[in-house]
Amino acid sequence: MKKYFIILFLLAAGILVKGQTSDPLVSNCLTTAGPGSKYLKDFRVQLGKAPSAGELRYKAQMSLWKNTKYRFSLCNAEDSKGKLILSIKDNANKLVLSSFDQKTGKTYPYVDFICNKSGIYQLNYDFVDGQQGSGVGVVSMVK
Repeated sequence: MKKYFIILFLLAAGILVKGQTSDPLVSNCLTTAGPGSKYLKDFRVQLGKAPSAGELRYKAQMSLWKNTKYRFSLCNAEDSKGKLILSIKDNANKLVLSSFDQKTGKTYPYVDFICNKSGIYQLNYDFVDGQQGSGVGVVSMVK
């Protein structure tokens, strides 16, 4: 019986290790989250050039919890022509955070968000000025 538990444990451990990311872009982006952060999810974004710059094209939803600090890291592939940006909207479609400052044109490699209301949030990704590119957005919880 003890053998079966050991075999079952080894199989489960192998599945968990296999489940870890083997994508070098995601792995590199995880390092920007910093120590004390816990990986939650990643979003791989690959978009062609937009006919015109406008609303961010890649949309995803994520449940965020009140009184939790999140870090949204943004990383570009080497061959990406544009810089990946993110905007976060609440369930009322109100912008709560952006990694791109439209006034200065500055993009941030990560943004921190302390959630003050639990709910489903819309994560919108694109590349500056609708450029073509590929990248990854990594969501981490910061302690």
